Amino acid sequence: MTVLAAWLVIAAILLFGLTLHRALVLRLNRGINPSFRDGTDLLLSGVLPGLALVGGLATALGAIHLLRAEIVLPLAAMLMIWRRDDVRAIFGDLRNLAVMGVRATAKGNPFPLLASAAFIALTGVMSVTALFPAGSADVWAFQIPLAQSIVSHGGFVSPQMNSNFYGNIPLFFNVLFACALLFVDHWLAAGLMNVAIFLGFLLLLTSCAHRCRAAGLLLVFFLIAFQPFFTPGAAVPLTDLPRSCFSVAAVLYLWRYLETRRPSEIVCCALLLGGAVGGKYTELQMVGLIGLALLPSIFRGKLPFSLFLTCLAAFLSLAGYWYVRNLIVLGNPIYPFFFGHPGLSDQWMAAYRVEVGRAFDPANRVFVTDLTTLQGWHDFFFILHDWFLDRRQYAIVALILIVGALIASFRRIFLLVAMTAAMFIIWYAVMFNHIRWATPAYLLYYSTAYIGASLIVEKIAAGSAARPGGILFEMSARLREGQRAVNGHLFAFAVVLVTVVVFCLPAVKYMSRPKRQPYTWMEQGVMDVLIGRQKLDDFLGAQREGYTVYRYVAANDLRIVFQPFDTGSTLIAAAYTGGRDKGWLLPPYIFPESENDVDAFIERNHIRYFIRVTEKQHIVADRIGAAKFALAEKTISRMLPESTLLLKDAFGWELYRFNGFPPQ
Repeated sequence: MTVLAAWLVIAAILLFGLTLHRALVLRLNRGINPSFRDGTDLLLSGVLPGLALVGGLATALGAIHLLRAEIVLPLAAMLMIWRRDDVRAIFGDLRNLAVMGVRATAKGNPFPLLASAAFIALTGVMSVTALFPAGSADVWAFQIPLAQSIVSHGGFVSPQMNSNFYGNIPLFFNVLFACALLFVDHWLAAGLMNVAIFLGFLLLLTSCAHRCRAAGLLLVFFLIAFQPFFTPGAAVPLTDLPRSCFSVAAVLYLWRYLETRRPSEIVCCALLLGGAVGGKYTELQMVGLIGLALLPSIFRGKLPFSLFLTCLAAFLSLAGYWYVRNLIVLGNPIYPFFFGHPGLSDQWMAAYRVEVGRAFDPANRVFVTDLTTLQGWHDFFFILHDWFLDRRQYAIVALILIVGALIASFRRIFLLVAMTAAMFIIWYAVMFNHIRWATPAYLLYYSTAYIGASLIVEKIAAGSAARPGGILFEMSARLREGQRAVNGHLFAFAVVLVTVVVFCLPAVKYMSRPKRQPYTWMEQGVMDVLIGRQKLDDFLGAQREGYTVYRYVAANDLRIVFQPFDTGSTLIAAAYTGGRDKGWLLPPYIFPESENDVDAFIERNHIRYFIRVTEKQHIVADRIGAAKFALAEKTISRMLPESTLLLKDAFGWELYRFNGFPPQ
């Protein structure tokens, strides 16, 4: 029921966003005929700009502490009533899309039905996997607490949580999480908001094709959704994938603007760019890249000054608040970088700069990232091949499509290719510490491949209509004649058969020979859970650190448990027990004041159980701080001789019962 409730809330948010987007498009494109390509395009391309508008409105309300359900609901209702014609038009477009799909299927065109089935299946699978509590500590230590803090305060405070660094960074996507949490107080709502952003990006990419959009959606799924780099994180409420979707979507809207010159396209580009920059500092790079791409239009006078000002206002309405707030409160718009870091020590900042400026894995620190040297370029191309191309069939198919598009329509695809190359170069030269920082570049790479495929199809169709000759066009004409020569339903059956083999054969093989995961984008063991081969508790116990211990604590109603090594312990324990929290765990921010306070601390907080972590202690110390780690170890070493081991899991977590201090 929680999944259904969360999806109903997100559907309402999407409808509100689509309404705002449609109103904006009609306003900006007044006098242009047609003002938009068609209703289907507005539906497919409007999800992300709509969410950007919702996020911008929520940011404005949060700035004055009015982001509350009793304020949001009446305001949304009034706006929907005011734009009721747009609401009716959206439902009309949905009905027309369904009617067209049914008619196409009845005529023997299987692609609309297949695309719909694939979309529903993907949504269903991601909804199920969203029920699995995230294994990333950042979700529970930072992202969910930040969104819950926004909800509890009705807006923004500084710092937003008990961390000078994470409490003062841009929080646009946490605001979107908070919009869902306002009505469904469960972390699942934040995960499904991420799913909606990811699916919205896939639909936007599909809409960039002028023809064969249903078949195009299947190609998008093949290139992006059914490969392991992106989809596993789609249902996890982290901000890396959504800000990548917004960033790349801004580039796609820039490309659409250069293709159509419709004002709404470049304003949507500015909105999505503002959302990306409002979600993470690293997306400031995209401001420079898009600005450079627009310079020719500005110099030639093709971008009117009034439209430029509109874009600037749209960008600042989403991104500006976070930077202005930090400038006013902390004296640094991009706190804590470059201009000072009040609240953070120089030692902390020096260590953090070292951490983000070099590869996390020591084995990767041998690569030279200085691109002013030949060795730097050699290592760059090696990394591109080894990390992104080698033994990756999706990436090879994408490369073939990009090369084909460069041959078929060089002028129209060059911008996207150049932007992709620039983003990879910036990642390697500036942010080469982990492959996940390359997510926007890699996502744009596949997006460019899809648009390349659509341009190749257009070139073939245009050439065939003009009959200019040439072997490529002759082959295309013969294929179409062959299709007409056979029965339409036979052709449809063949397409369905090929699609089922491509997308479903791995699952069929897995049912009979369960030696490996059928789909690499699934977490190991998920398929076993989905088909009932493994129980969810067994899966989570094997895959989630602390799951077994926290479930034991809840099942036996143990209180009070001292767990200082997990910064999100109370949230994770609640997530692992269906959202319940009966106060089993001492909050992770409560520590002894000093070594001399340890005994009094134990008695004062009525500690009767504690959790000891025996593995990856250096990582834990870095996360909670060396001083707190030392105090935690001192506290546990004081209780350990008088304690009994109750449980130990596979991750090195040990649960003890403290029997009390011996009488003096």
